[in-house]
Amino acid sequence: MLRPFYCNEIQTRRKKEKKMKKTIMMMVVLPLMMLAGVLEPFKQFTQADYCASHGMRADQNWWGAQLVTLDVKGGSSVWLSNYVSSFYAPTPDLHGSQFDMLGSHKYGYIYAADLAGLSQEDYADAINWSDGSKTTEITYYSDSNPELKTTTTGYLLGSFDEDAEIYLVMTTMPADGGETVDSYQYVQDAEHGTSLISRQHSTFDAAGNVRVNYGIDSASIGPVGREFVAVYDATGQPLPGLAVSCLLAFGAVGAAKLRKKKQ
Repeated sequence: MLRPFYCNEIQTRRKKEKKMKKTIMMMVVLPLMMLAGVLEPFKQFTQADYCASHGMRADQNWWGAQLVTLDVKGGSSVWLSNYVSSFYAPTPDLHGSQFDMLGSHKYGYIYAADLAGLSQEDYADAINWSDGSKTTEITYYSDSNPELKTTTTGYLLGSFDEDAEIYLVMTTMPADGGETVDSYQYVQDAEHGTSLISRQHSTFDAAGNVRVNYGIDSASIGPVGREFVAVYDATGQPLPGLAVSCLLAFGAVGAAKLRKKKQ
């Protein structure tokens, strides 16, 4: 028969283990909850994933002309969609409402590393084109009210085996001029005949996505902002470092309990 004080010791230890389990699970769940605004398997890029400080041109050293890159992780696929303006109305397709996404040579990306040695005017061969044939449904939701959701078409930008820094290439709609514009080229430059008058990534949409805005001097309506957002999926990728550490700790607790049972 177990002595009373020994029973109390067991109950106390069990309470501590139970509390530790809850703490560890919260440490795992909370970092994942921060990735809010888009349903799995997709995850959002943050403001820190975009950079507007690379290769500032001396003759275009002003905010709206900054070169904008996106850092992507190896083992992930990047998708583009329209931004969410409201959860109380359908989110229009990115194609036709903001940019031309269908057909060959309509949108794509440029590896920043591939631009080394190329002139600022002649880099068309460095563009990796997507054709809009690979699409999926992406569902965004309101962080403050997860019941509010909207689903729109996502267009595959590309799949990346290794970490990469990329520039984003889009094509304006025929009514806007049908020009290929990107986050590397000259902006508002008469010598290069571009309709691109600005680019920025300083705002967020209703789902918390970074809004990439290309200001266009539209052939039909004049200056207008055309926007898109990027998300990624990383199926099979390691969990964020904190979550991994927590899971390892959780496993250690379980292993300790198993050893005690065997003793």
